[in-house]
Amino acid sequence: MYLIPVVLFLHYTPTLCSNILGVFIVPSISHQSVFQPIWKELSLRGHNVTVVTPDPLNDPSLTNLTEISVRFTYDFLKRKAMQEIISKDSNIFHSMYAAACFVDGVVEAELNSTGFKELLDDESNQFDLILVESFHPGMYALAGRFKAPIIGVSALGAVEVHHHLIGNPTHPVLYPDVLFGLYNIELLVWNKIKSTLWYLWTQYHHHAIFVPRVHDIVKKYFGEDLEYLGDLEKDQSMLFLNVNPVLYPIRPNVPSIVEMGQMHVKPVKPLPEDLQQILDDGTEGVVYFSLGSNVKSVSLDEKLRNTIKEALSELPYKVLWKWESDYLPGRPKNVVTRDWFPQQDLLAHRNIRAFVTQGGLQSIEEAVSRGVPLIGMPFLGDQPSNVQKIIEMGIGLGVDPSTVTKEELKNSIIDVVENNKYSKRIREIRHLLYDKPMTGLEKAVWWSEYVLRHKGATYMRSPAADFSWFEYLIVEVVLVSAALISVVIYLSYKVFQLLMSKCRK
Repeated sequence: MYLIPVVLFLHYTPTLCSNILGVFIVPSISHQSVFQPIWKELSLRGHNVTVVTPDPLNDPSLTNLTEISVRFTYDFLKRKAMQEIISKDSNIFHSMYAAACFVDGVVEAELNSTGFKELLDDESNQFDLILVESFHPGMYALAGRFKAPIIGVSALGAVEVHHHLIGNPTHPVLYPDVLFGLYNIELLVWNKIKSTLWYLWTQYHHHAIFVPRVHDIVKKYFGEDLEYLGDLEKDQSMLFLNVNPVLYPIRPNVPSIVEMGQMHVKPVKPLPEDLQQILDDGTEGVVYFSLGSNVKSVSLDEKLRNTIKEALSELPYKVLWKWESDYLPGRPKNVVTRDWFPQQDLLAHRNIRAFVTQGGLQSIEEAVSRGVPLIGMPFLGDQPSNVQKIIEMGIGLGVDPSTVTKEELKNSIIDVVENNKYSKRIREIRHLLYDKPMTGLEKAVWWSEYVLRHKGATYMRSPAADFSWFEYLIVEVVLVSAALISVVIYLSYKVFQLLMSKCRK
């Protein structure tokens, strides 16, 4: 009777006190808030965790955690705001190039930092598992340096290139690229053509231009004998995505894709006294306005800023506006501004009736978890697709910041506040979102330890990961079939000519 516990203990021992490295590069708290629970929980489970991040937890109770801060990378965003880099209204090719150059700079700055150099130069450093933010291929070089299995982690979904890298089914019409701003399979023919061309271009650009360029950058730090980045990123054991089948488009996934979801949502905490009082007094209803961490209200152009101010000033409600400055020129009397609000706790207050958001996935998850309907105002990245989903699910409305008028914004907010169908629907969606066998964090930690136990999970790798786009789309089959059909038609035509010639004779 004692044999089974002993066997189980021996089976799970390899996951105890493992050395884990996490590298999460993007200077954005909305990204880092997804990753923080993972490295915290792995540390609490007894693993020795080393993390490179721009947002360290600095929690002295986590004795198994070493954090290497690269907070200086936020300086890159001071030079150019994120909404300028990947604006939804910019040419999509320009946005892709600008985003790649931005992250190239961030990665090289981090590799040049003292903490990162010490991490790489210390020959005693050995890791059993590496977690990297899958936003950029540069840090996949760590798998070559430390000879450890690697897991990619995304704070959002994944672009189609990343799905293809891990062998996940891809289809430019059924599953348009999240950055393309489309997700509905009922696309117009022209949109189908554009989505297909975009799919082919991104495959070419990633493999023929982007990865070779990044490889030349990172081999300066990892050595000339570094295994090719394109091979290292294809050899990742798993890809963790912060998505869910309720708020995100449905698609089939191979076993090495793990969907997390609601990673950053925490239990409700008491509000600061002054904010609690403001909300308690707002019995007529309070509207919360925040464009998240990557889109700054203070950076909006003057026309849009004035449109928002005029719309908010005519609302019969109090408004809390996340405004990243001490002073808002012409601030309406019903508007309270702060450079930061405890968003999750604020949304839980009974008097919050609507949330005007940029459409970030984390903000939508928080609103659903607190039962607050939304008005989406998308600016960049996956935000347009997310706002489309808000409208489709019936949990709010959307406005386009490039064309919105005062009346449109004001009427949209009033409709969402006054019409009970939105609050009723978001409660239904909340029930769907949380009706699942385990949390996203539990899944992330379990599968991380699974990869540790088995020293990788290469046997779960889809054979499609080794196919080029040319093979995956069976282009050669189409070409050979077309050639054979052409030959048959040509021979048939020649036989017909010969028969007709004989008949005439």
